Amino acid sequence: MVRAAFFDLDKTILDTSSNVALSGPFIEAGLMNRRTAVASVLVQLPYLLAGADESRMEQMAEAMGKMGRGWDAAFLETTVEDALERTIEPVCYAQALQRIERHKRAGDVVVIASASVEQVVRPIAKMLGADEVLASQAAIDADGCFTGEIVHFNQAQGKADACEALARARGWDLSQCYAYSDSISDAPLLRLVGHPFAVNPDRALRELAEREGWPTLTFMSTVRVLPRHVPTPAKVALPFVAGVAVGVLACALLRRRARPYPSLPACTCRATSRPTCAP
Repeated sequence: MVRAAFFDLDKTILDTSSNVALSGPFIEAGLMNRRTAVASVLVQLPYLLAGADESRMEQMAEAMGKMGRGWDAAFLETTVEDALERTIEPVCYAQALQRIERHKRAGDVVVIASASVEQVVRPIAKMLGADEVLASQAAIDADGCFTGEIVHFNQAQGKADACEALARARGWDLSQCYAYSDSISDAPLLRLVGHPFAVNPDRALRELAEREGWPTLTFMSTVRVLPRHVPTPAKVALPFVAGVAVGVLACALLRRRARPYPSLPACTCRATSRPTCAP
């Protein structure tokens, strides 16, 4: 039986908000100025410090729509892709990555379910090796730019409904599925699955988890995402052999040049990609 593991993104896999982490690259790309970036952080500050109730999340959705009005959707996604290594990879919880890898080894479908817009979430989910993405949907005009309207805000009941619809379409039994989140806003999703986990929960979610008997996980250390494709012996051997050849050739040339000058010390070189000579 195929099962799914639904992961919230901000403060569950990442130790911050993805939009806050990406604010620098957004400024560099000309998508926003510093004043707009500060305003965006202030809107998300209550969530970062104490979690978000439904009214705060609605405010965040409205602010997200206004902030992105006029942005080119494809350019936004490319900007996120280009910034992953320096902004997102360093703020991933090691324990979250281990959970994702454990689910993948078990044959479970990993779903990233986030309130951020899909153009932000999709590159991050791909980096994490996720199989499915559920995110907020922003309206896009004929020129490929955001209109400022959020047509689906993937949070609270909206996120639970999206996860339930995906499970129905894929034939997953939700009683066998998993869900991970830090926020009380995801209580509808956590109630939906048979294996809910509260990760670094805000106060309201911690209290709910205690009442419901849900496991609570503490993710603390961050680590860069490890490469998923380990080089094969052939791929490792080719550069090594090339390095040896270059080193030997360099030493031969140096020895040949040194022959007319017997007073000079002989060159002893190690077979590496860069010849190192010692007197």
